[in-house]
Amino acid sequence: MRKQVLLKKGIAGLLSIGMLLGSVIPTAAQETSSQSAFETKLQEQMQETQMQPEELTSETESETVKTQSQETQTETSAQESEVIPSEESSSISQAETSEAQTEQPTQTEIQSEPQTQETVQTSSESDSVEETQENETEYSTEEFTEEESTEEESTEEETTEEAELEGVEESFYANASLNTDSKVYSGWKKDSSELVTLPAGSYVYITSVVCVEEEPRWAHVIFDINEYCYEGYIPFEVLSVSYDADLMEADETQAFPADYQSALNALHQAHPNWVFKPVYVGDTFSYAVNQQVTTPARALVSTYYNECFRSMLDRDYNWQTNTWKQWEPGWAGASEETVRYYMDPRNFLNENDIFMFESLIYEKYQTQGAVEAALANTFMSNAKVPGAEYTYAWLFCWVGEKYNINPVALASRVRQEQGAGTSDLISGKYAGYEGLYNYFNIQATGSSRDQIVQNGLKEAKTGSTMMLPDGTVSSGSWDTPTKALIGGSLKFANLYILKNQNTLYAQKFDYDGQYNGKYWHQYMTNIMAPYSEGNQVRRSYTNSGQLGNSFVFLIPVYEERPVSSPKPQERKNQNSCLKSLTVNDQEVITAFDKTQKDFYYSVGEKTVYANIRVKTASSSATLKFSNIGSMSHKVEVSTITVTAEDGTQTQYRLFVGCGVTIEQGFFDGFDVNSYRKRYPKLEKAYGNDIDAYYEHYFLTGKKAGWDGTKGDFAEDNDDSDKTSTIYKGVDYAPVFDAKYYLNRYSDLKSAFGNDYAAALKHFVDYGIGEGRRASESFDVTLYKANYPDLQELFGDDNTKYVDHYLDYGINEGRCANRRILNGISVASDGKKYYYKNDQVDTSYTGFAAYQGNMYYVLGGIVSNYTGLINYYGTWYYLQSGSVKWDYTSLVEHSDGAWYYVEKGILNWNYNGLVEYYGTLYYIQNGYLNWGYSGRIWYNGKWYKIVNGVAQKD
Repeated sequence: MRKQVLLKKGIAGLLSIGMLLGSVIPTAAQETSSQSAFETKLQEQMQETQMQPEELTSETESETVKTQSQETQTETSAQESEVIPSEESSSISQAETSEAQTEQPTQTEIQSEPQTQETVQTSSESDSVEETQENETEYSTEEFTEEESTEEESTEEETTEEAELEGVEESFYANASLNTDSKVYSGWKKDSSELVTLPAGSYVYITSVVCVEEEPRWAHVIFDINEYCYEGYIPFEVLSVSYDADLMEADETQAFPADYQSALNALHQAHPNWVFKPVYVGDTFSYAVNQQVTTPARALVSTYYNECFRSMLDRDYNWQTNTWKQWEPGWAGASEETVRYYMDPRNFLNENDIFMFESLIYEKYQTQGAVEAALANTFMSNAKVPGAEYTYAWLFCWVGEKYNINPVALASRVRQEQGAGTSDLISGKYAGYEGLYNYFNIQATGSSRDQIVQNGLKEAKTGSTMMLPDGTVSSGSWDTPTKALIGGSLKFANLYILKNQNTLYAQKFDYDGQYNGKYWHQYMTNIMAPYSEGNQVRRSYTNSGQLGNSFVFLIPVYEERPVSSPKPQERKNQNSCLKSLTVNDQEVITAFDKTQKDFYYSVGEKTVYANIRVKTASSSATLKFSNIGSMSHKVEVSTITVTAEDGTQTQYRLFVGCGVTIEQGFFDGFDVNSYRKRYPKLEKAYGNDIDAYYEHYFLTGKKAGWDGTKGDFAEDNDDSDKTSTIYKGVDYAPVFDAKYYLNRYSDLKSAFGNDYAAALKHFVDYGIGEGRRASESFDVTLYKANYPDLQELFGDDNTKYVDHYLDYGINEGRCANRRILNGISVASDGKKYYYKNDQVDTSYTGFAAYQGNMYYVLGGIVSNYTGLINYYGTWYYLQSGSVKWDYTSLVEHSDGAWYYVEKGILNWNYNGLVEYYGTLYYIQNGYLNWGYSGRIWYNGKWYKIVNGVAQKD
């Protein structure tokens, strides 16, 4: 009976018996024999409580009240002699002592109740009770007087004092909150130091309890204040404890929606011990995805992966430069399709991926062997923690059991964060942060490598308060690898696992809003992290033979799920934008807009020629356009077609006004083919002169109300000729455009008119050999000049160049419609750059010729430097970046010395006088020797030199 009363007064007021038992009932992965004495006692209390009738409890409580006041002072004194005084401990311990001394009379009364089942005891049960009572307090089973009670009280005080000295700390895991303000200590005995004071309402997580006489007096807790993590001891009575229902009760696959069950049933068949528990999020799947997608940098993907995984939103992708913004070095924004795939739990309900949903609570099967398997082939494998005598695996297991965290998950997380183990975050040698470590990369974010490292080491400098394996307490910086690993784990537990982000999936997607809202409090930005880390955990269990254990998987379920969320399929680049468009080397695109399809530009009325140059944003895109050439109309038009690598095609138009200004947007909605077909008189007047139609609409048609919109005409789709480009079995379409060919050469126009077949025959039989150009996309002269390798093979045989382009050049992406830039060229910004195969060669530093001069190039840019420059042991004198070959005189260098330059090159061998602005200076071995005084023979006479300067006689 004594056990029931102790339970009711000592614990039940803080924690319901059912909830408390829920926290210690062994799971399917644990053996009952492994229970602590505290846990066993709690189960015994539960059994006895369930057997007692209500009136029995009432009588016992009545007797307890009668004797409670007699023992308050002695019991409280015994408690204070050995443990830290707590604000509410005395009243509880008084009640316990009083209850103990009044139990024997109550037991006598109990035996007189014929209806009570508990009074029917066998002789062996009676003996057992008597033996237990003798061992604990030597209570008598008979009535005793007040004097006898005093003697017993003294005995109880001595026994209690001995028990307090022998307090036992046992593992016990539960969430709790403070029902009053309380101090937190570094230990539970009276010599322990105060760490911090927590206000009422604060949340903590219990990892163990200290029992005195099998009653919980102190709790070891972990918690955070403004994300600074602590662990310490707090009086148990100030805590209101809660504990979630046992997750290991039964297989719950039938609680899942139908679209989950097939995959989970298959897993259950293969692994009967595995338990799957649904977590209903309460939000629609699209809403959850949107929370990841709409916030910049919340979901990132490595640029190592195909661009199909990357976001094409303007904030993430620059269409003009065809580059992705790197929110962190090597990391771009993830596309919505990517987020949907990696966020949909149904995609990962299989043998390999399910462990992203594994509960990250500590279990005994998470052994050092399993941890070592997780660390295989890393710098931590079978290795000791620097500065310690224990291995990484041992420390992860120690931390895991202490904080109730899966040590395999901890090891996998550090493996994911540190890779080869060469990061400055764990070297302890980073300048300004020497001796600091951050294994979990906590707060290691930024836009540059140094910013990432510095932010991570600032976190290490702040550190946390923790207990080390040797029993000492550490506060502050993570200045050893051990402290960094424990402190990082403590923060990992406090800020994530113990706030219901207790799976790899939950740490990324933060779908539980109980503690701090949803979707923002994520450990990692890597959208693939739960997938990759979960696979690593599964491999660790496989390699250590642990897959037969009773794992618990917490799997989220969203509302309004799509039928499926497929994985993005690899694709080629889809950028078909223009990067640059010039007319006579003047840039037309002054402000990039990827949606702009029409461009307008004006030249002077005396301009006779307009040369168009186009550059695509993506180097993998192909380009086809019609150059304007001779300006024969007030309006000239160039049509441009860009085909992206993935086949996406975009058409652009460039309108050039000659002596007139065309208002931006003037030709919006204008379709030249429809205009031509709608008005036969125009077609009769202008024929195939396409620019004439544009000119008419600009000067007359639009004002007169002529309709230029697209109409339903059979031939509207294309203004090019439909005549076959095949001649003698060869398709010359890539190099031949009949209309272009005839319009370009007036002699052919006169001879053939609009006979396109005749034009094709002429081109093949004569035009190619003559070097004539028959297409905007191909010029045999340019093709020949661009590729010296072909010149060596074909010499001056134009036909072979054409054949090569048709057979190989097109597929190889060779350029045949303009001169490829190699060497120095002036760009649209007016600066000179050094090009290699049309691209600025930023790797090149050296000299390059341009328009008869030799320029010095630094990192692909022509330098504007004036002075001496050393290039492979020779010093050259530059003026505005160009070698000044005609310069012979003195030059002052940046080191303050003066040197003699002869025809642009420093002459180290010169000894003698040099005139510079009317004064003669003494030069010795190429430089002005200010320290020389003496006489020098020069040009047939002697000169007196004083400090390097010749003196006048």
